[in-house]
Amino acid sequence: MISQKIKKLGIVFILFLLLFFYKCPFQTITGIPCPGCNMMTSLYYLLHMNLKLSLYYHALLMPTILIFILCILFRKNTKCVKALLILWCTLMIVYYVYRMLLYFPKTPMVYDKKSLFYFIFRHV
Repeated sequence: MISQKIKKLGIVFILFLLLFFYKCPFQTITGIPCPGCNMMTSLYYLLHMNLKLSLYYHALLMPTILIFILCILFRKNTKCVKALLILWCTLMIVYYVYRMLLYFPKTPMVYDKKSLFYFIFRHV
């Protein structure tokens, strides 16, 4: 049986990897940014107190954090949590379409030419 200490250490290790070495799997395969792309960059700039750049890279970072906290606080009220998650998903989809129409393929919604699809279609 795995002890609690090893489980906690494993969780910390996984979080460390996600924070410092994470690459979006959707963008790695397709080359197209996903709805959550640039959220880590936005978090980086928010932690460095650069609100303007944080909002530029992903304006829904702070609402995402707020909804996450509210879901934890209201976890016993499943209807409330479900409504919050539906609201969050709707906001993410609308914001994603807006960003794709406005920015793609320019910064911050760049096309990844190292993607699997680009590699396959370039060689076909």
